[in-house]
Amino acid sequence: MKDKEFKKIAIVGLGLIGGSLAWALKRSKQVRNVFGVDTDEETIEYALRKQIIDEGHTDLSRGISDAGIIVIATNVGEIVKTAKAIIPLAGKGAVITDVGSVKGRIVRDIEKVLPAHLRFVGGHPIAGTENSGVRSGDPGLFKGKRFIITPTPKSDPKAVSKVASLWKSAGAEIHEMDPGEHDRIFGFVSHLPHVVAYSLVDTMLSAPDSETLLDFAGGGLRDFTRVAASSPGMWADIFIVNRENTLNSIKRFKKSLERLEAAIENKDPESLKILLSRSSLARRKFPK
Repeated sequence: MKDKEFKKIAIVGLGLIGGSLAWALKRSKQVRNVFGVDTDEETIEYALRKQIIDEGHTDLSRGISDAGIIVIATNVGEIVKTAKAIIPLAGKGAVITDVGSVKGRIVRDIEKVLPAHLRFVGGHPIAGTENSGVRSGDPGLFKGKRFIITPTPKSDPKAVSKVASLWKSAGAEIHEMDPGEHDRIFGFVSHLPHVVAYSLVDTMLSAPDSETLLDFAGGGLRDFTRVAASSPGMWADIFIVNRENTLNSIKRFKKSLERLEAAIENKDPESLKILLSRSSLARRKFPK
């Protein structure tokens, strides 16, 4: 890869993902100028002080007109709105991309309003923690992790290649997927686990002795509910934007839970062993 492959990258939203991406690109030495945009002035000041970005501003119009790639790293519910604000400001030939964990509706809505002189490529890094904000950023967050790129028949192959190259610079492994298939899959493997984790903590809180219960929370409960400490605003957006797939995964989970409930209620150890064994075997085969 040649030195300084990208002249200027603008990242809109310096939270955990946006901040980590900016930091990773700075460390990669493949970008001449990493420009950060965030509505919070303290976030910009922190990112500059820690050399996570080269330049930054709270005003969207102050640094994206000459950026070759503009990455939208806001909450899912703000991505389309942000893209619409970027469109009149972006320079000819610029590539707009995002990091949202929902793709179908976002890709469709942005492609509908995208002018001929701009390009859009949807994307989703499969990385993160329950923490949020630029202070939780990690330049190694994407190393060895998957980045899902979701092109459509309207996507410019050169733009897709540029976005893929950008994320490779951050250490990610690139996988392509249809936007709708992406949302179906992640409705199960990502959105449902968050639903269940939040619901499980809520179950504890609904008990009259909830404080006592939580005082005795062991490793299993802590590990299982780790993601329930994630940003409520971010996940409320995700559940709503990917509503159909999230609801479908919840319905399937309810049926599975009902099968376990029935086996316990009927004092049926054989059925329980079959259900538990199948899950245990599948879990042991999860990829590392």
